[in-house]
Amino acid sequence: MADASGGRAVVHDRQGALIALDLETGAVLWRHGRALRPCAIVGGNVVALRMGTSPELEVELLDAGEGTELWTSPTLALPPWAHPTLQDSPEFTVDTAEYQDPLVIRWTARALYRGGAPPGPAVAGDRSHEAHGALRVGVATPSVEPLAGTATVAEAEVPERPPPRLAPDVLDYGQVGALRLELTVRPGSGGQDAVVLRAVDPRTAAAVWEVVLDETAETRPRRLRP
Repeated sequence: MADASGGRAVVHDRQGALIALDLETGAVLWRHGRALRPCAIVGGNVVALRMGTSPELEVELLDAGEGTELWTSPTLALPPWAHPTLQDSPEFTVDTAEYQDPLVIRWTARALYRGGAPPGPAVAGDRSHEAHGALRVGVATPSVEPLAGTATVAEAEVPERPPPRLAPDVLDYGQVGALRLELTVRPGSGGQDAVVLRAVDPRTAAAVWEVVLDETAETRPRRLRP
């Protein structure tokens, strides 16, 4: 999630700590919190969802420049079988349409059968659920309102574009201004995998900078050759 006009991107590591990065150099500007998923930057504020250990959400607003917490919403309950996740998964997805105030955040929760052999129709029906919801978030005047009637969300028709050719270690990617940001995993120290964010020039596929998200000690990225 990025603010190209402000020259920064906000991502999260595996524990849900928010990390603000300078888009030009990849330098870490600030870190904040835990169990947070960034959704948008609106009016100089970061809008994030806090994923609770129980099926619930909180909306948190932060100052995009400093990473300081400005406001946290009351707890918002999800269906009792829902399992919110920091990244989109078969069980939980989050979508933000337009970065504006008020901001609408849509979510979809699914409960999937996790047994061994394929179940019969009755068992599958008892253990499979799907629910949709949406939140209207006021940013300038902080507020949050669950929206009714969101069981079905119409998707706008978007012309299909061929996906870019990505390296095998890329988990996710997105276009921000003239750069493509790629989330990757590579072997780290002590036998642990490291989550790395790198910026790539899509015209040449050359890496511009990269930063290790899970190592708080590394605040300056290694500059790569153009």
